[in-house]
Amino acid sequence: MPLGGPVSGTMMTVSAQDPPPDSRGAARDPGGAAAQKEELRQRIRRSRAARTPEQRGADAQGLAEHATYLMRSLGEAKPLLMACYLAKDVEPGTDPLIARAHGDHAAVWVPRVRGDDLEWVAYRPGTPVAIGRFGVREPEGHAIRPADLLGLDLLLVPGMAVDPAGRRLGQGGGFYDRLLATLPRNDEGGPLVVVVLHDDELVDHVPTDDWDRRVDVALTPSGLHDLG
Repeated sequence: MPLGGPVSGTMMTVSAQDPPPDSRGAARDPGGAAAQKEELRQRIRRSRAARTPEQRGADAQGLAEHATYLMRSLGEAKPLLMACYLAKDVEPGTDPLIARAHGDHAAVWVPRVRGDDLEWVAYRPGTPVAIGRFGVREPEGHAIRPADLLGLDLLLVPGMAVDPAGRRLGQGGGFYDRLLATLPRNDEGGPLVVVVLHDDELVDHVPTDDWDRRVDVALTPSGLHDLG
């Protein structure tokens, strides 16, 4: 699905002192990839923890501005159907962009963890939430049928880093990789998959394993970044 408009292909490194690992070596040595992933996660966790509340608020507003452009582009022909998570405090904030989606009459689904998978609940202003087992806010109410996800236009997923090829680094639980494995790619009629990050979490290379799934676009406070 073409994006159009202000999409950037620029990627930045987390640290100039850390050269990108050799992807061929990571593929031969899954243990090495796991160690490289965890090292990158720890750096990003430290960086996120150091952000001030003012920085987090400004970042969330920037994300909402660019997400609104994307949502309106995708929802020109029909009401938009999107799925998005409720961010934790240290993550790039998603509450303002969800509010923008509701303001534009988009249907929004939000996940909660059940066992080893995610289930999705229609989320509206006033939907009750509870803190789940990973400290994430999760909606209460009846879950939709898994087959309903096939009608999604836009899927916003959390992450810790992404590279120009769309290789996404998550927290390590595999929830979103398992979800993405069940959905068609965007060029095959599936949703546009967008990872939500800070600008300094666009990196040169993310080590991967065979089960890791790629994403289409990165959304950061500075804009939209086409991947792949």
